[in-house]
Amino acid sequence: METRRFAMAEDFNRYCDLTMRGGATSGVVYPWAVVELAEHYRFRSLGGASAGAIGAAFTAAAEKGRERDGFRKLKEIIDWFAAPGWRMAQLFQPSEHTRKLYRIVAASMQRRDSTGRSALTCMLLALISAIGRRARVFLGLALALWLVGPTLWFHAIEWGATPTWVLIGLTVVVLVSVPWIVLRILPNGRDAWLRRIGTALLLVLPLIPVALGARWTAQSLASAATAAVWWLVLGFAFVSAVAVTYGLSAKRFLDRMATTIHFGLIPGTGTFEPNFWDRRCGIPAATGVPPLSDWIADRLDDLSGTADLTFADLTTNLVLMTTDLSEGRPYRLPFTEPPAAWLFCPTCLNTVLPQRIVAKLGDEATEHRCPLHPAETVKVLPENLPVALAVRMSMPLPGLIAAVPLVRAEPEPRVHWFSDGGITSNFPIHFFDHLLPRWPTFGLSLQSYPPGDNGDVWLPEQDASTSGTPWRGIGLVRHFATAILNTMLDWRDTTQSALPGYRGRIAHVRVGALEGGTNLFMRPETILALAERGAKAGRLLRTRFTEDDATKTDRYRWIRMRLAMREYRELAEQSGERADLYRDLTDRYRIPEDLYDWFTTTPTTDPNAREIGLTLDALGAVPRDPFDGEPPVDPDLRLTPPE
Repeated sequence: METRRFAMAEDFNRYCDLTMRGGATSGVVYPWAVVELAEHYRFRSLGGASAGAIGAAFTAAAEKGRERDGFRKLKEIIDWFAAPGWRMAQLFQPSEHTRKLYRIVAASMQRRDSTGRSALTCMLLALISAIGRRARVFLGLALALWLVGPTLWFHAIEWGATPTWVLIGLTVVVLVSVPWIVLRILPNGRDAWLRRIGTALLLVLPLIPVALGARWTAQSLASAATAAVWWLVLGFAFVSAVAVTYGLSAKRFLDRMATTIHFGLIPGTGTFEPNFWDRRCGIPAATGVPPLSDWIADRLDDLSGTADLTFADLTTNLVLMTTDLSEGRPYRLPFTEPPAAWLFCPTCLNTVLPQRIVAKLGDEATEHRCPLHPAETVKVLPENLPVALAVRMSMPLPGLIAAVPLVRAEPEPRVHWFSDGGITSNFPIHFFDHLLPRWPTFGLSLQSYPPGDNGDVWLPEQDASTSGTPWRGIGLVRHFATAILNTMLDWRDTTQSALPGYRGRIAHVRVGALEGGTNLFMRPETILALAERGAKAGRLLRTRFTEDDATKTDRYRWIRMRLAMREYRELAEQSGERADLYRDLTDRYRIPEDLYDWFTTTPTTDPNAREIGLTLDALGAVPRDPFDGEPPVDPDLRLTPPE
């Protein structure tokens, strides 16, 4: 018996589960971390949301293809990203409908020190190309008014018999206030002086004729001063005209095309070739990189050695998080509900997935029509989903990557829009946890650099303390708004990650302000640096839980056992206090007819009254006094609805 227990422990010490946090392009930290863990462990369960879903699916595929160099291929993905040509940015390919809007997104990501392009220049070109002819004419007139308005005012105004002291006072006030306002709106930062000078020269262009025509008289200086005021007022009016024009244009476009583009600029599949205007706005030239969904499907097949990889093909338990915005709730993928509950429209999915993946879903037709394409018959979504579909449903970054529509047979079919799994749980560390786990569930998380801490990776100690919990400085309104959003999205994951038995097996990879996130134009050295931090995180986890004959793994199990005992004791207290109430209930309660389908045979009273009574008695026998050595943190044991 002792030999069997030792062998079982040795076997379980070679297994692990792994959950990865979402983080858009920050997901490049995961491949090398996974490769480090794979040197010792075999992955039994894998989970994630958003970019973490891509990492989890790629890891599951590599585990499937372990004997065919799956993890070597996974490691080489980073080298592919770090090659010249901005391959990561090339994956994000807009549709013909969203090309002009995506130019604005690409332009906002340009930096002189990375792409070699000016964000301001690219943004101006993107904005000009994004609107129609009539809007351009309107903005052209508004710009012309700003350019010539101050000069017209300067030559048109007559001061008559206005006292000289009034003119001098007016000039002084303008000379003090207008430059102060201008300095407030110029670019800030230690390295912004060249941009400030260039922007200032561009802004004062309408005042050059005024300056050349001014004379050293009170009337002329007052005219020049008030012309500067008009220059400032007309400048703000022009900015307002730009905001209104683009706001109305965007509203009209979204009102007309929102469902057509699936509420996102990047569909994930299709054909896209950057043209002259796209390139001027910062979209990289095409070098044969496929669209995002096609690339994911291709990599899954390559890593696993299996064409059109499905969940049934995997050797691991893969669980991904998605968010059904129509129902306002999360769902785990693959679905745990009956397969007939979900339907799909091939025309809808062909917009966001490669056609070969849509074909893999089968052709089991129903009598229902797609609400978005009334001529199209919806089909039954199979229980065995392609992994590429699940990844695509988990990763849609709202507004950027198009959502995925499915149809629910309810009985009148309605569209359900699936978006980023990170909306409801960006780090679903709870996926594979049990009260008494057999092996560790590792976590790979992402975190900004805390003030005064330059460590690239932080692996908390295996104890009950809460030192080192995430902290963010809040000094500006935008920081406050961002903190509210992050707290709404991540509070549950954050608090659960800090529990004893959780915190010591989650490695936090630090990411800088210009690294990861939505930065599609990371330089090769930045991508490699992030990947190396991931490798360091993987080594730290592997070393902690395997050195000294896996004593830290035993420590992990012991802490989790003590937490479980605390929860069992509290359950025993409830059972001891309320057992008589529920034992009497099972004896006398007549089960309503609408609950008969819970049972295999039609009941009258509860058929398991005796067994329930024995269970309550057994729980009541658990000691109610606190165990010596209880963890100082008392988590809640409660029933939660399935995801």
